[in-house]
Amino acid sequence: MNPHTARHTDWCARDHRCNLTEHRADDIVISLPGHGRALLTRVRAAGGRDHAEIRIRVALSPVEGMARRQLRALLTGLHALVTAIARRQGDRRAA
Repeated sequence: MNPHTARHTDWCARDHRCNLTEHRADDIVISLPGHGRALLTRVRAAGGRDHAEIRIRVALSPVEGMARRQLRALLTGLHALVTAIARRQGDRRAA
């Protein structure tokens, strides 16, 4: 077994979600009934690095043009979010 995953972390779910290569926390659920749902899970990979895994489901308009605009806005927002988090991580490394 990998030494990084040999012991459960304090936040680990300690169940079937863990395997020989990673530890996974319980999902945090954000639900907006009728509009969407997101699940955030903390994961420690085999190499010891922690990650945030986000799964998101958003209701799209039945009108194709509007659905495409919603998807574009979703991708733009996700790109901005990931970029902002990466920059903050870079700021901490520089400190």
